[in-house]
Amino acid sequence: MNTRLTANLSLLFTFVMLALSFSFGFHNYTQTQRAIISDLNQALQQTIMQKSHLWMSQDSLRTYSHLSSLFGNPVSIESYNRDFAEALSFSELKKEKTGLIIQVKNQKEAVNPQPVTGKELSEHYLASDTVIWLSAQVPAEDSLQNNLGISFQGYANCSPLDTFGLMNKTWPVIFLLLAVAFAVTAFFQLRHKEEKETTEKADEPEISYGNLTLSCSKNYFYKENKDKLKLTPQQYSLMEMFYLSSTHILARTEICETLWPGKINADETLNTLIRRLRPLIEENTNLKITTDRGRAYILELQSEKLSQL
Repeated sequence: MNTRLTANLSLLFTFVMLALSFSFGFHNYTQTQRAIISDLNQALQQTIMQKSHLWMSQDSLRTYSHLSSLFGNPVSIESYNRDFAEALSFSELKKEKTGLIIQVKNQKEAVNPQPVTGKELSEHYLASDTVIWLSAQVPAEDSLQNNLGISFQGYANCSPLDTFGLMNKTWPVIFLLLAVAFAVTAFFQLRHKEEKETTEKADEPEISYGNLTLSCSKNYFYKENKDKLKLTPQQYSLMEMFYLSSTHILARTEICETLWPGKINADETLNTLIRRLRPLIEENTNLKITTDRGRAYILELQSEKLSQL
């Protein structure tokens, strides 16, 4: 398997591992939030059941009804409750991060309770379900209590960072570490490939003449801007002969015997080849092909283009 393919696969696995890490992280985060709310629910139920004689005593109900009459509906009482905090399973939430909200309303309002009041969404509060108590019929002298409804709700001040600290991070961290490992592998593979290509390029045999260079290993000519010079197979073979000659001079007979061995009369073929190659070389490089009395051809520099340079 070549280096680039391996590097691309490593990058692909990097993105897959990152996606799995975020997917498991989000799943575990939402699961933790649900677990906290469930814990708030059980703690609220446990607290109300254990302290019901205090919450729902006649003295408490009279106090609620007087508050309701004095301030109007609804009346909210919000405070930290030690029993509620101690009933939580998440020990990290027990200290000054939880509380109870008691809302005194009429029975109609209490049937459709509103979410936790006085808590800004930006403060990241999680709330339990609402537990509703509706007063029973009481003697006429306490008739204010007949329409009384009380709702209980627990809350926890739990920021995203708190939730992240409580969640199970095993699989997200494993996938994140795998993503980092694949990313590092891809980086070193691509770096190794670049170093290898640089070394190969430095060791590659080349012959330059004018502003045209012959790459002997890759079998093509390229110009100063690194663009390849498009040549037919015979045009390339002839230019290669010019470049491999130390004098850049080729006899007609040498060209014919090399390019068309065994052909009795290749003069016309050679003339056609030279006629088509000349403008291609002169227009794209600072070289030109001249004739030496019909016996040889010379590849030399164009004096006009040299003066322009």
